[in-house]
Amino acid sequence: MADETSTKTRTMRLGMCEVCAAKEACYACPKCEVKTCSLPCVQIHKKELNCDGQRDRTKFVPLSEMTSREFMSDYCFLEECTRYAENRKSDPCKRFTHDQRNLPVTQHRMRMAAKKRNINLRLQLENFSRHKENTTYLNWKLGRFHWRIEWLFANIPYEASLPRNVARFVDKECNEELTLPDLVVKYVDLRHETAREQRKLLANHQTAGIGQLSFWLRAEGVRRSSTRCYLLDSTKTLAENLVGKTIVEFPTILVTYDPKPPGGYEAIDSSEEFEEEQEEQVPVTKPGTSSNAVAEDLDDSHDVYYKLAAAFAGEDVSETEDDEEFEALYRQSVVL
Repeated sequence: MADETSTKTRTMRLGMCEVCAAKEACYACPKCEVKTCSLPCVQIHKKELNCDGQRDRTKFVPLSEMTSREFMSDYCFLEECTRYAENRKSDPCKRFTHDQRNLPVTQHRMRMAAKKRNINLRLQLENFSRHKENTTYLNWKLGRFHWRIEWLFANIPYEASLPRNVARFVDKECNEELTLPDLVVKYVDLRHETAREQRKLLANHQTAGIGQLSFWLRAEGVRRSSTRCYLLDSTKTLAENLVGKTIVEFPTILVTYDPKPPGGYEAIDSSEEFEEEQEEQVPVTKPGTSSNAVAEDLDDSHDVYYKLAAAFAGEDVSETEDDEEFEALYRQSVVL
């Protein structure tokens, strides 16, 4: 009898169900504090209010309203934050946080070989997805690169419903001594099985033919690189086309059947990239200042120095106190 009375008192304290308003509430949502009476009412309130039922542990609670439960919740929350931070410190993926590290022998050889070819090869950290996908390797005996290439065929039919109307293909090993048409012919020439399998997707490129295709290398290391690209020469080899370019892990080449950049891209030259790098290296001076103004300030400082030196000419300035007094006057004059 006593248990029934206490249960009735507890339910009455919550009031009536705020969803159906037909029964006494038995539950209170930890997040939005909506009072409900049953599981169907709980599900209805979560759907209508888009509530996940989890209490907001960072919600502001006035100090006057805090109880031992709120203090214990905050304490446990801080403990979880501490454990999370400690786990991140011991994560192997977070071991390297910058590029200035000792590279493995194979990657060091690749970077040096690319540098000899005047290619700026940038290798990312171990936990980057692009680094994990990279299958580029250097045949050290033959001195030949085998690049992983990401082909993006632009302006495909709208029926394909692909993002940005671009079809993506990847070749894991591409000989740098081959020309671009030789590398992409298996996607365009219907005598190859791959071209027949992708006939519906690459119909426009196959109709134009291998001789009408244009190749564009996605720019890296320049401003607005996501919307800029370089025009490549289809008569040259892959190695010759990459000279003077910046490559992050592996090249991404866009293929179009029009002699203009794909939609959303603009064409730039390697010389423009070099000019932008030069601009970044130019030291920034304060607005309104020039080299002549700086030279005049230096002349004024020298004039003050000589005037003070002439004032002390008749005195013995070999002692430490006189030196300190001379330096103090000089600094004061320069500031003024």
